[in-house]
Amino acid sequence: MLLALRPQNHPRLDSPCGAREPHAAPNRPPRRDLPRRDRFALPPWDRRSPQWLEIEDTLDANHRARAIAAAVDQLDLTDLFASYAGVGSQPHRPDLMLKIVLYEIQTRRHSPAQWAEDVHERRPLLWLGFGITPSRTRCYAFRDRIGPLLEILNRQVLELAVVAGFTTARRGALDGTLIAASASRHRLVNLSRLERRLAELDRVIAADKTGQDPGAIPAWMARCPAQRRRQRYRFGVARRTLLKQHAQNARRPSQNRQDPEKIVLSTSDVEAALGLDKEKVFRPLYNLQVVQDLESSLVLGYEVFAQTSDAGTLMPLRRVHDRTGVWLERALADAGYASALDLFDCATVGLDLDAPYQANDQTERRRGQRPDRLIPKSQFVWRPEEQTYVCPQGHRLRATGQERRARAEERAVVLLTYRCPKEHCQACPLAARCTRDRNGRTIKRNEHEDLLTLPDCRY
Repeated sequence: MLLALRPQNHPRLDSPCGAREPHAAPNRPPRRDLPRRDRFALPPWDRRSPQWLEIEDTLDANHRARAIAAAVDQLDLTDLFASYAGVGSQPHRPDLMLKIVLYEIQTRRHSPAQWAEDVHERRPLLWLGFGITPSRTRCYAFRDRIGPLLEILNRQVLELAVVAGFTTARRGALDGTLIAASASRHRLVNLSRLERRLAELDRVIAADKTGQDPGAIPAWMARCPAQRRRQRYRFGVARRTLLKQHAQNARRPSQNRQDPEKIVLSTSDVEAALGLDKEKVFRPLYNLQVVQDLESSLVLGYEVFAQTSDAGTLMPLRRVHDRTGVWLERALADAGYASALDLFDCATVGLDLDAPYQANDQTERRRGQRPDRLIPKSQFVWRPEEQTYVCPQGHRLRATGQERRARAEERAVVLLTYRCPKEHCQACPLAARCTRDRNGRTIKRNEHEDLLTLPDCRY
């Protein structure tokens, strides 16, 4: 989200374009001096150039390019300017490059190759960059340069939004989406196949070192010795990842274990999780989690996870404070985020999480398909002063034990078990609808269940 704030009276950078010095966000240490003007190439146009003025006259007052130019002029780009070493040929001004890239991304042109083509044809880009036409190579180089600084720039936008009153950054909605990894879905390998490839690769690399003819090179193997060495390193990382996955699989209960031969990954992106994307295609994926502000169109936080489910992905809620300096007070989410551990984490930081507990869009439909469903746990009344449940017939359940269940990120929860004495259940008129266990109805309670606030009995 680009934020068009009111222009500030900043000193102007020494350039014919009259660009403003980036705005320093509140509570920041004194900024370093900007690089010298002669470190960067002068753009072909300035604000008095006929070509620039011609485009200026055709842009609407609310044009996207004007909003982007105003927003970038208020950012502190000291770190971006300082990332240039000052050697070699003069680069294009990075503030102009940033304006061009932001406009392209806003119009769904994400590839540097597309940027290099569009700067010759799209008039708003020529207006934003004062006529510069960066090459394909320079566009890719700028993408790599700006990547490590995105967190800093994003934080500035959010801090400015809070100071200007666009948002309080205290209420957000969390949701995620699966995005395809830059890895082939057709070249997945399991451990046995990877071991064979490693052996073949080691044989060819040994032949490279001694100058011998390696013989026929398989189609999957890199063509030159330097690339084969890099490929060997990637395969080694992939092997360690597969061994870890096999160890995790072996620790699961026997009924939940996966066939070892079906544990696969992509050697071009070993971290990506495998699953079905939005098109129901099995491929390497990443899970992008976004915290959307409820008061504006801003994104308050985001994080990328190498998993296909939303379980254990509340991290963006914690990172909102890192970007805005404000703690979220309330968050909206769906049932995928409402686990006991999530509730515990939210309570720790004083965050109210509004989400359906153990329910989703299919819950009511499934319940309607099960007319013989037993009396739900919600019909049992919890007595905190006695630390026990009371069944619909007024009988008290007894605590009979507890168990520890593993969860994501090597965490675990404790489940307490309560059982109604069998003499009560066997004589109860509701027994047929309550339990099929001859020893009496049991209820399990999560150790963090006290954090739940249920407005009714639907969940």
